[in-house]
Amino acid sequence: MQSIADTQKKGAAPFGKFERKLAARYLGARKSEGGVGLIAVLSFTCIALAIWAMITIMSIMNGFRETTVGLTLGTDGHMFVASAAANPLPEQIEALRSKLANIEGVQVAFPYTETQTFVQAQGRFSGANVTGIKLEHLKSMTVISEAVIAGSFEGYGVGNYGGDRVVIGSGMAATLGLTAGDRLTLFSPTRVTTVMGSSNIRRKNYTIAGVFNTGLLKADGYNIYMPLEQASLFFNQGRAPSEIQMRLDNPDMIHKLKPVIRDVAGEPVYVYTWEDKNSGFATALKTEQVAMRFIFMIVVVIAVFPVLAAMIMLVKNKGKDIAILRTIGATSGSVLRIFLMSGAAIGMLGTIAGIILGILFCLNIEYVQAAIEFVTGAELFPADVYGIDHLPVKIVASEVLLVSIWGFLISAAATFFPALTASKIDPVEALRYE
Repeated sequence: MQSIADTQKKGAAPFGKFERKLAARYLGARKSEGGVGLIAVLSFTCIALAIWAMITIMSIMNGFRETTVGLTLGTDGHMFVASAAANPLPEQIEALRSKLANIEGVQVAFPYTETQTFVQAQGRFSGANVTGIKLEHLKSMTVISEAVIAGSFEGYGVGNYGGDRVVIGSGMAATLGLTAGDRLTLFSPTRVTTVMGSSNIRRKNYTIAGVFNTGLLKADGYNIYMPLEQASLFFNQGRAPSEIQMRLDNPDMIHKLKPVIRDVAGEPVYVYTWEDKNSGFATALKTEQVAMRFIFMIVVVIAVFPVLAAMIMLVKNKGKDIAILRTIGATSGSVLRIFLMSGAAIGMLGTIAGIILGILFCLNIEYVQAAIEFVTGAELFPADVYGIDHLPVKIVASEVLLVSIWGFLISAAATFFPALTASKIDPVEALRYE
């Protein structure tokens, strides 16, 4: 049987029952006993609120990003491939399209044209981004097809070379004073040389088949969709489209698929993504996300200062107790662990409470929004301004885990230095004047 002397020599096990019990007692001690109960509660509250705010804001930002990107991608492709050949033949483009459509992760691939030009109606002018696209592919873009507020797709793509019906955004319709059934004039950047040698601007009248309203300023204000055959004839003088638009099962795969597309194509091609096409927007999203994460990480750091203050006061008030512990055999390491657990407990409990509050807040965000709108009497997210009528939220498990780890580590770091000071207290000096 192990002797009592051997047990005393070895001391209490690190982070054992003795150390845990003493850490809890110190943390819950009354002020008259040298405790810091009120400051500990305030420290717990600060950490919980900081973690709650961080999870809530990050989840709202993720929701906004997902919604905004979803709307943006709903009016355009995820990836774009252009043949490097000067004048590719239709069969070459079709062969390339077939290869791209068979790549794993590619939902659909189809030829299209895109032209920057301007449009005129009733003496008014507007810039326009004209996309030549077949009806079945236009209908697959649900952000457009489900947002038609006037007219329909009836007659789109019907007639010689696709007919003369187009679909425009609500912003452009308002600028030009048009609606479904009205006519507008499109201008082609390609000039026509007459037999006399003069060069004239190509123009043609088109009928508006439908008007859509996505809530996106750029799409509603500048986008025009017209039949692919008609766009090729009017803008490209009958040449086959040389670009292919691709939509993926997962838009986040764009960078991974870039080298795959070049290998599969088997010919020189230009590959670019929706991020390349909307570089300013994509960069702003990433910068905003990184900046907000950094700011809230700093907020959590600031929130642990009460923990630091509480532990410094606890060590100061418990100087006599520490000296007695050392004289009866407690090691400096044991004292360090006792105070480290006291401070870490505040951080851990505050972090857990903040996570619970943040998740509950995000899951019930619609009730929060309704309450704010009821009190203020104002609509927080007018659909005609933001394109959404609610506060979007997306909780990302990996980010919640990151926040949890960060909150606990910062709390433990703030606790370490007071705990280290406690472990270095000289029992003789501490008891000299007692």
